[in-house]
Amino acid sequence: MKELPKINQLRNLRAIINYGGVRPAAIALGQTQPAITKSINELERILGTRLLVRGESGIILTKTGKAFETRMNAILNELERAVDEIKQIEKISHGEVVFGCSHLPAFDVIPELITDFKHKHQDARITVIEGQFSELVSALRLGRMDFFVGNTLDLSSREFTSEHLMTLEFSIMGRKGHPLKNSKSLSELKNANWFLPAATFGYYNDIEDIIFPDGKALANSVIYGDSISIARKLIFDHDYLFAGPTNLINEPSCQGLLDIIPISEKLPVSQYSIIYRKNQILTPIAVLLIKLIQSAYRE
Repeated sequence: MKELPKINQLRNLRAIINYGGVRPAAIALGQTQPAITKSINELERILGTRLLVRGESGIILTKTGKAFETRMNAILNELERAVDEIKQIEKISHGEVVFGCSHLPAFDVIPELITDFKHKHQDARITVIEGQFSELVSALRLGRMDFFVGNTLDLSSREFTSEHLMTLEFSIMGRKGHPLKNSKSLSELKNANWFLPAATFGYYNDIEDIIFPDGKALANSVIYGDSISIARKLIFDHDYLFAGPTNLINEPSCQGLLDIIPISEKLPVSQYSIIYRKNQILTPIAVLLIKLIQSAYRE
């Protein structure tokens, strides 16, 4: 290809996709509608294909537009990260780091750690996205997140680097004094209500197969989510059961509040790791935060 798209053309296309049309994109970017339209027409000329068409509900991507969007987002995210890294090299306290984490780190180590980190690097911008690896992996692939910390699969992937943090035993738990606290097997819990993290694959998906060996649970017996506040409300006020790290009952905020259900079935251990893309050059501030997380778990 003799002629490559210009960055402003890619940013204009991304704005149209994000805001749902040329007019709102023009307003958001502080440009005129004709300028945005001209930019997209020029981009389509360079690529030799239509990227956008007008549908019943507004402007939509064509098949080639959808394919181009994935690559375009990765390019723009990497370029924005590169600019941010240059700024961080000039002054490491500035810059942005975006990372994901599953429930236990979000509940346990991460809040105190990032508080201390922000105290030392006051101008740094930190964004934490709570959720399971299976739900956040796309953001990691596209460069929208720097890394993920939490329970994961045993990854032997060419795509990601996985640095082990710890191994934890899991148990079925409920509030102190739960009506099913003396149950000896999962079969005795078949009528229980459950709160489970949303996961399309990975550890919690495997756990669900163990809890419901005859197939997925009835829709009215399970609530899926990634909110700790909602989980606490359901568990302590509405007798929902959950699968969690066994040592959670010793955490100061949970001490005396939870019972482990003494079922005979043993749940698989969960591996906690830090994961990032192998071909990704981490920014200095992301590297610094990863080292602090590793140190916190070693201690």
